[in-house]
Amino acid sequence: MKNLLLLFFIGTFILYPNMVSAQCCSAGNPAGGDGSNDGLSKNNWRVFLSYKYSFSEDFYEKTKNIGSLYDQKSYFNYTHFSLTYGLSTRISLYSELGYFLNKTKEINLGEKDIISASGLGDIGLNVRSIALNTVKPISQLVFSAGAKAPIGAFHEELNGAVIPISLQPSSGAFKYNASIFYSRKKATSKFGWNSFALFELSSTINKGFLIYHYGNYFQYALAGTYTFLPNFSLIANSKFEWRGKDKREEGLLIESTGSRVLYLNPQLVYSLPSKWSFVLMSEIPIYKNVNGTQITNQFSFQIGIKKSLSLLNNKTSE
Repeated sequence: MKNLLLLFFIGTFILYPNMVSAQCCSAGNPAGGDGSNDGLSKNNWRVFLSYKYSFSEDFYEKTKNIGSLYDQKSYFNYTHFSLTYGLSTRISLYSELGYFLNKTKEINLGEKDIISASGLGDIGLNVRSIALNTVKPISQLVFSAGAKAPIGAFHEELNGAVIPISLQPSSGAFKYNASIFYSRKKATSKFGWNSFALFELSSTINKGFLIYHYGNYFQYALAGTYTFLPNFSLIANSKFEWRGKDKREEGLLIESTGSRVLYLNPQLVYSLPSKWSFVLMSEIPIYKNVNGTQITNQFSFQIGIKKSLSLLNNKTSE
């Protein structure tokens, strides 16, 4: 069966090269993040650890669901760690690292076969600058810029053939991003809102056996927050993602890459006076418009735990 699977890879790559590299909302590298894009005050820390599961199955042509091809399923189990530190009253540093417990594709060619990989993903570092920070109302405007480096594996193989890009633990490319975040809430109100916009571009992968360039990526999110109990907050978030087409050698555009997707991203946060927080997040696509034919995400969910620390308070207590 493995030889048949190998022939499937080679044949698909020759006959349908666009489908091998489909990047829309499939089990690729997640955006990561802890759901917070704010800046911290000086000497404050925030640690976040989470687990994320994502499942993809249906193929789309533009906005049309055409079902599953070859009975394919794609999913991943992913752990994420991030650390935010308030370097000064205006500057915060944010870092993140992820590890894939597995990135898996199941294909049924007469009998089910499984292609899977695991390992470190990309490491990210961002500098956040607080441009506006007020108390009445409670508001913050933050500009951020940073990069991700592909430190994980990008050469996983099956029977001597390199597995598809979307199943490699690392993206294989350096990525550079810039973003803006704004939040606002009255001190006496249970309601608040925030918005976030991010743009990311990628370097070209040149591994000898592969020349590849991911399309540009844009994200915009708008969220409303509601504190319905002393320790509980509900975040109703909507997120739009735009991905440009990927390219191969000599700038050749790959038709079945790039998409426009709208998600509902509800979040539930339980916060304790001890500055521990428990987070439950989900992503549900409600609109998909893809280029060519691509496997698309059905849903994902993420559970995490945060801890806020203050070095200033520790020094004071000593």
